[in-house]
Amino acid sequence: MENQAVEKAKELLRRYPGLLFPVDMEKLVAMEGCELIEWPFLFPVREVKHGRWIGIAKGLSPKEIRHLAAHALGHHLLHCGNQLWFQEWQQTSLLKQEREADEFAAHILIPETELIPLGNLNIWEIADRFGVSEDLAHQRITEFATSIERNLWLERDREI
Repeated sequence: MENQAVEKAKELLRRYPGLLFPVDMEKLVAMEGCELIEWPFLFPVREVKHGRWIGIAKGLSPKEIRHLAAHALGHHLLHCGNQLWFQEWQQTSLLKQEREADEFAAHILIPETELIPLGNLNIWEIADRFGVSEDLAHQRITEFATSIERNLWLERDREI
């Protein structure tokens, strides 16, 4: 059995069969009863979740917005309370909730069912296919890979 973040992401994707990739996070957030709004936050705040509201800092790239929206949706579905996201603080934080929200986001934006059939792609190809940053694509296939994916990739490597 996978961890709670991966299971919750898979559960959400099963609830909405037919989602196209890259995922329209604004639509998915709305389907889950939340609203995504842009807000003129001051640095270092980039994302805030408060109740059903997910605030994203103005001026971010579409890839950043999608990632932060998926991260905040992870908090909404996995954790109680409100969440703040500070870029510099989060990069060094080892807090369990932040890691779970990151892993949830990676699996919503790059689901196992869509990733496995693609075979052995380069990081940039995965990032391009799913509309995410290369950093997130790398994290998804390394740190956040499922045991099924790891085993499959090891088998493919042995065949080469």
